[in-house]
Amino acid sequence: MAEEQSKGIQQIEGCEVIYDMGSGLVIAKVPLDKVKEQDINARIMKNEMQDQLTANIKKRGQLESLPLFVLVDGKLEIISGHHRVKSARAAEMKEIIAIVDVSGLSRSKIAAKQLAHNAISGFDDDSTLREIVKMIDDVDDMIESFVGKEIMEEPLEQYDKMLSPSVSFDFKNVTFTFLPHQVKDMDALVKDLESKAPDIVGVASYEQCKGFVETLSKYQKFTDIRNVGAAIHSMIENAAQKMDDCGFTEEGEWTYLAKLFGSNAVPGESASVIQQAIKKAEKEGTITSKNRWQLIEYLCADYLSGR
Repeated sequence: MAEEQSKGIQQIEGCEVIYDMGSGLVIAKVPLDKVKEQDINARIMKNEMQDQLTANIKKRGQLESLPLFVLVDGKLEIISGHHRVKSARAAEMKEIIAIVDVSGLSRSKIAAKQLAHNAISGFDDDSTLREIVKMIDDVDDMIESFVGKEIMEEPLEQYDKMLSPSVSFDFKNVTFTFLPHQVKDMDALVKDLESKAPDIVGVASYEQCKGFVETLSKYQKFTDIRNVGAAIHSMIENAAQKMDDCGFTEEGEWTYLAKLFGSNAVPGESASVIQQAIKKAEKEGTITSKNRWQLIEYLCADYLSGR
C-alpha cells in the first residue's frame, strides 16, 4: 500500500521523491502550490513571531526543519509545519523539502498526529530557556532566536561577553548595537552628562574619534570583553562610578575648576602641598573623597573673613 502511495506522490505535478525512509515515510521535494493546510489548526503564532520566521527563511533560503505532510486521495495536506509553510510562501519560495506520510492514514489518524505534534512543541520552561540562552554567544543569533522580551531584559552575566557583528563604520559615523539592559544604562549616562555638562560637544573630530576607538580596543584587551557594546557599557559603568566617587550629583549647579583658575594645571610643588592638605583634611574628617573641593571653599571662606 505504501509503495503504491509513494508512486502516487510522484504523480503530483512537480513532486519528486528524494529518499524512501521506510515505514510509509518519504522525503520529497514538494511544490508549495500543491500543499493544502488543515481546515483547523490548534497551534497559533503571534504575528511578530511569524514575521521573524519568514525573515529567517528568507535569510537562509531554506527551511531549517522539515514539515510533515500526508498524502490523502492524491493530495498533500499538512500535519506539522503550518507556520513554516506559511512563512515559506511569504518568503516567495516555490518548493520545499518535506517528510511525507504515504502510508494511507485515516482522517482520525491525521487529526491525532496533528494534535500530537502540537503537544511536542509544548510550552517554554523559563529555567530551561535561560540555560539554552546561555549557549548563545552572538547578538544577531539572539535576535534570530526570538527569545521573549522578559528573558532578554534580564541582565544575565553571560550577556556581557556577547559578540556584536552589528558595529558598522561609515566614514566618521559609528553605530553600535546594545542589549536592552545596556542601552538603559547608556541612556541614563547620556542624560546625566547632558544635565551636568551643557557645553558638551556632540560631534567629535576624526582624531578624537580615532583616539576613542584605540582606547576602546585597549580597554577590550585589558578587560577581555570582546563585544564592543558590552565594552562600552563597562566603560559607562566606570565613568558613572567615577562621578559617584567624587560626589558628582544633579543637586545644585556645578562648574569646573578650570573655569575658576583658568587652567587645569598647577606647578608640581604646589600640587604636593595641596595633596598633603587634602590627606590631612580627610584624616581629620573635615572632608571626604566625595567632597575634596570643599577644602578650597573652606580656605577661601577663611581668607575672605580675614583669618
